[in-house]
This record gives sequence, C-alpha cells and structure tokens, in this order.
Amino acid sequence: MHFPLSFYVLLVSFLGFGVLTDASPTTDSNGYRLARGLPPLPPRNFGRNVPGYEPTPVQRARASASPSSVAKYSGRLQVRSDNGTTIGYVQDKSGLPVSHGSDLRISIAASSTRKEHLNIVATATALPSPFYVGASSQDSNATIGTGSSSTILFSNVEQTDPLSPPIATSNGYIESAIWALNSTTKELTAQYVNPDGTLPTTFLAYNETGSNLLFVGDANQTSNLVKLFVVT
Repeated sequence: MHFPLSFYVLLVSFLGFGVLTDASPTTDSNGYRLARGLPPLPPRNFGRNVPGYEPTPVQRARASASPSSVAKYSGRLQVRSDNGTTIGYVQDKSGLPVSHGSDLRISIAASSTRKEHLNIVATATALPSPFYVGASSQDSNATIGTGSSSTILFSNVEQTDPLSPPIATSNGYIESAIWALNSTTKELTAQYVNPDGTLPTTFLAYNETGSNLLFVGDANQTSNLVKLFVVT
C-alpha cells in the first residue's frame, strides 16, 4: 500500500511533538533543570512581602505581666509591754534607746516568698553608719537559749546574710537579717543565730536601767519581756 508523501511528513511531525511534550515535566524543578544543563531556580520567597499580598502575621508569645510581690513597710519602732502598754519608741540616737521625741524612722521590704530573715533599715537618720537594726555583742561566743541568762544588745549594725551566725566587725559580732514581720499586726519578731548555727527561741526584753532593748533566749530569766511593732 502506498501513501502520499504528505502523510509521512504529518506522521513524523506528530510523533516529534508527542516526544517533546512528554519530555518536559509539568512543573519545572532544580533536578530537571540541572539534568538539562540549566541553572537552578532562584530561592522562593520566604517571609518577604509580595506585591498585592498581605504578609502572614506571626503570633508572638507575650510575657505575662505579674505585679510586684514586694511590700514595703515604713514608720517607727514602737515598744510595748507584754500587756500592750506603750513603753516608748526606738530613738534616732546612738545605742537605739527607747524613749519619746526623736523617733527612728525605718523601712522594711518583705515579699510573698520571704517574710522572715528580713532587714530593718534606718532611713533619714542622724545615726552614723551602719544603718541596719539588729543584734550586737562584744563576745564572739555570745549564745542565748533556754536556761541561759546571756543577753545580746539591740543596736545599729552592718548588713549580714540571712541565717548567718555573728559576723566580726569593728563594732563587735553582729547580725542584721534576723527579723520576721506579721503583715496583719505589724509585729516584729527576731530569730537570733548562735555562733554554732543553732536557732534559739528569741525574745525581746526591756532594760529599764539603760532604757534599751536586749535579745534573750529564756523568758524566765527576765520580767521585762516586750514586743516590737512598726507604726506610722
């Protein structure tokens, strides 16, 4: 059977077109481009704005705002007898006597996680440095506790770390971070640390002769136990 020449030309063209269209993938890729000797495609747009399109917003975690948990108390130190009678106020004078007139102004910072081993700081004071209210003794082995008549002086001292035993300074052996504050009643209580690290029950006593305060470890050794309060 003989076909005209035009038929063969049409057949070859059709087969060539089919081969060419099947050889090219629908979506070009770097693998196909490299196999054909072409350079790779440029990087895709990641995060950059394309004209006519809005960028996708990125949600960022927000830091949760937490109110400060630190509470500051300021005022004067009022001394009351065991029956609630006011004896006087700690004075802004050397030795921190208890009287009336030139009351010492103080500040205390407490928090929800720390309500004890606090410092009492003297503010706007005429006292020479140091400016913390705490315990002081000239005896390196000053120890108080049950059955002991020993006393520790209530005085202005340098700052020390919480639960630290007495630290040697030019003013004696001292501790400052010994206070706990009742946020409701504003009563201050002390926790003295003995040189051996033991924690005796600590009381405040009023020395009528010197009009000053002392720390004691046995309530039965004195008849002048007192309480200390922060008042305005």
